Amino acid sequence: MQHMTSLTIFFMLFFYYAVPTALLAILEYFLARMESPWPGRVLPILSVVHALGWTLILLFNMSTMLHPSLYFLPLAVLVIFNIPTLIFLLIYKNTRKKFTERRAMDRKDIQDL
Repeated sequence: MQHMTSLTIFFMLFFYYAVPTALLAILEYFLARMESPWPGRVLPILSVVHALGWTLILLFNMSTMLHPSLYFLPLAVLVIFNIPTLIFLLIYKNTRKKFTERRAMDRKDIQDL
């Protein structure tokens, strides 16, 4: 029986969690820069749905186990899987803020003419 080392777990988390999150964060930046605000909201919404889905799957699979300490596991999964959601929302907020400020300056410049 092969045991997973902490280094193996680190690389699994890195390649299956951090790399896709970084690539999707780049996509989120470009989606948030669009004229309409809705394309930038798609990735945070999908990320929340993804986290809730995994949490519900875990809860349904653990429904037969009644040990009280196991109820913190779905909460931990929910928090960990919502880290990309937080990243996407921060990117969206900062990018839209800059976009809105730039649009306000353009409107001010047009009014000055």
